[in-house]
Amino acid sequence: MKGVQIFAHSLRQVTANLPAALRISGVLYLVQFGVAALFGGAMMGIGMHGGMGGAGMGLGAIVVFLVALVTAVWIAVAWHRFVLLAESPTAPVPPLMQDRMMAYFLRALLLTLVIVVAGAIIGTVVGMLAGGLFMHGAGFLGLLVMALFVQLPLIFVGLRLATALPGAALGSEQAFLAGWEATKADWQTILQLAAILALAMWVINIVGFYVFGGYGIGALLWQFISGWPVMMVGLSVLTTLYGHYIEGRPLV
Repeated sequence: MKGVQIFAHSLRQVTANLPAALRISGVLYLVQFGVAALFGGAMMGIGMHGGMGGAGMGLGAIVVFLVALVTAVWIAVAWHRFVLLAESPTAPVPPLMQDRMMAYFLRALLLTLVIVVAGAIIGTVVGMLAGGLFMHGAGFLGLLVMALFVQLPLIFVGLRLATALPGAALGSEQAFLAGWEATKADWQTILQLAAILALAMWVINIVGFYVFGGYGIGALLWQFISGWPVMMVGLSVLTTLYGHYIEGRPLV
């Protein structure tokens, strides 16, 4: 199946270039996670002690969001350019390319708004039909329903729209629907790929929920362990889709 081939190709992008992947993302990922953990603990402490909890938690959330946003876009732009343009990193962090990062952010923001609206609609419908599963604590079945009826269609739409997203990192920006048009004739492959990613996320969520717990130190540890490969493989999937469907590169 071609969806499996694309996923395997994307996985190899990371494993075969692990030193470069760590140089591009390692420091920035540690900063991202460290700020989230630091401010997350601080916000929990503020909440427990009351006082200026509302203002403190709001400020902490803004800081975490901004750091996560900047570092994520920074990593994405550098990784796309490394794979597609062979720009190898030479410093502990990749170059800060403000123009490419801003273009990437604006395109990703528009894509996110579309996904959020679609997710709200799908989530509401699924919640109305399967709300009893969550009310009665059916964690395993509830996660399965969410993966199948919410995550899968959202990943499918997101992949098709985001196929052209790496173009913003390269400076060869296409129309917003360029990825959708490029994958129109091969939508079955994108659906296969979406199913693979949904299954992977479901397994990760199940491990996090049942092995490490839904919250606390264990959940934080699992988030740190799983977060990096999820991020890098996800970026590699978009890179592969762009290279194959937009630039016409073969899958090897």
